[in-house]
Amino acid sequence: MKIETELREDHQMKVTAELDAEVLEQFKHRAARKISKETKIPGFRPGKAPYDIVKRMVGDDLLEREAVELMVDEYYPEVLREADLKPSGPGSLEDVISMNPPKFAFLVPLAPEVELGDYQSIRKDYEPPVVTDEEVDQVIKNLQSGYATAEPVERPAQEGDLLAVKVDGRMLEPEEGQEAEIVKDNTIQVIVGDESQADQEWPYPGFSKELVGLSANDVKVVQFTFSEESPYERLRGKQAEFTAEVQSVKAMTYPELDDEFAQSLGEFDSFANLKATIREQLEENHKNEYDQEYLSGLIDEIVAMSTVKYPPHYLEEEVEHVVHSLEDDLSKQQLDLDTYFKLRQTTREEFIENEAKPVARNRLGRSLVMNEISRQEKIELQPDELEAEVSQAMDGFQDLPEFKKIKTTQEIRNLANMVTFETANRLMNQRIMDRLKDIATGKATQATGEEETAPAPVEDVATETEPPSEAQGE
Repeated sequence: MKIETELREDHQMKVTAELDAEVLEQFKHRAARKISKETKIPGFRPGKAPYDIVKRMVGDDLLEREAVELMVDEYYPEVLREADLKPSGPGSLEDVISMNPPKFAFLVPLAPEVELGDYQSIRKDYEPPVVTDEEVDQVIKNLQSGYATAEPVERPAQEGDLLAVKVDGRMLEPEEGQEAEIVKDNTIQVIVGDESQADQEWPYPGFSKELVGLSANDVKVVQFTFSEESPYERLRGKQAEFTAEVQSVKAMTYPELDDEFAQSLGEFDSFANLKATIREQLEENHKNEYDQEYLSGLIDEIVAMSTVKYPPHYLEEEVEHVVHSLEDDLSKQQLDLDTYFKLRQTTREEFIENEAKPVARNRLGRSLVMNEISRQEKIELQPDELEAEVSQAMDGFQDLPEFKKIKTTQEIRNLANMVTFETANRLMNQRIMDRLKDIATGKATQATGEEETAPAPVEDVATETEPPSEAQGE
């Protein structure tokens, strides 16, 4: 067998294999026996019809097609061995170049290759944000508001009052064909002048302050021009008129911020303890958010300086993951993909090309880079560590209603396999991220006592395993 190889730009190897001329005749006879077993030929038992009879009955073209299928099935593994290739997925027959002698062209997807950039030289300050007293006070104020009481009052509204308001709204100069009505008979509750909710106030920031001095049953008409940055795309740059009818005015009474209030929440022995716990939780939340952004930036920087190659089927599979993920999210909202595409005024093909593929490329590049970093940094998980984490995760399922519905041993085994896979990915990704943070902050260099010099160039390596899922948070 003669073998020729040609590396393509899409990270597939084109392999041309030429077999000995006599092989074709051998496989045509094998194909005839196969056909005679599967096709009823009058006068002969299955598989016993002579070659010439079968050939005359089905024709030489069909016989050759069957022979090609048999040859490919038998010789393809040998072609891979001769070409010294370890494919990352099923290959395909691209062309039958000739039949005499048999000569075939195969496309073989190669394992991904990642050539990392000089990630050891990356330096990035690590400075998680500091929790301010104002943030702590705002959380406490929100808790206090949650336990406040509201009593109806017979007086005009003041700042701090809770109002029930019926709102109508319309655009004053809608564009041709654009509906003028914004909202009709929509009843809302607002706390007048609540600065903590000013950015989210509806229909626009500062609306509640327009209601100061109004009593129950009073009506006020106000006009407002939405900015070009308004979150309501239809209203950007538009002038609108809103009619507000106050239905009720209630004065808010808030609990005292003292030890008794803290104890009423059930977990704290003093108000000081409540404040300290809130601060700790905010610090943890800020740190988690900062870590996610910090480490995501590091990975993006490394991807940008690296060369990542993979065959088309890797991207196709990742695109399917993106689409299926969207499908799952939509199902929770009682929507399907077809309805979603109609609402978006797009098609499945346009969505895949313009949205799913860019997301898939980004995710695939990041995960392959992380996989290569773990290999070069020799990051591994210890079996006992993984076992302990999986055991803890499985224990957490015990009281869930979904777990109690599981009846068979196979279902439990499937759940355990899924938890093990996800836990291993999470732990591995966290190890990779911790290592990158140590490198970027110089901690890794300090720990080894090395001078900060650029590492030697990294050689090209072929990654033969599936890439780990990257840390979520995109």
